Amino acid sequence: MQLFALLPVLAAFVASSSAITVGASGAIECQSETVVSETFIGKGKDVQMTHSHCETSTSKVAANDVVAVPDAPVNNVCSASCNTFCFSPSGGGPNEDDCKVIADAILYDGENESATFNATAAGTAADKITMKYHSCTTYFLNQNATATLTYCRQDWASLVTWLSGDCNSANNAHGGLCVAADQQWYVQVQNSR
Repeated sequence: MQLFALLPVLAAFVASSSAITVGASGAIECQSETVVSETFIGKGKDVQMTHSHCETSTSKVAANDVVAVPDAPVNNVCSASCNTFCFSPSGGGPNEDDCKVIADAILYDGENESATFNATAAGTAADKITMKYHSCTTYFLNQNATATLTYCRQDWASLVTWLSGDCNSANNAHGGLCVAADQQWYVQVQNSR
């Protein structure tokens, strides 16, 4: 983990007017969230998947007036680099085995549905995709206000596995996130609340 290299990026990310805020738990949180749809994925259909809108202080669309951007371009961000950050101090992190169930469900859907998924542009109805299983929650948030992002399920599953293993209490952390180098998106892993 490149924590020292990440600190200026994370500080800019948290301080920027388009970033969402860091909660008391250290996890980055939406100011408010509107759920669009929920379903269950994976071979056993035991991982809850939610599509939602993450409201931030600078959203151009009010929470009660969320609209889609019909002609937004699609950017493929598969294999894009991201900077990692673990939340400290330790305690309260997700169970790695629960996170593995999510990673396996994401991979299962990658093999049986599509290798990629889309997250619509920030400020639209479904800019956040969340996966939850017991103690583990992970989500992908599109922060690009003008483009739908396409991301690879295999990449997301790898980040879930890595973050739950390296950002755990044994490493003095309780979850973490990986912010795209260009800050268009991020993946977060944390304890389910």
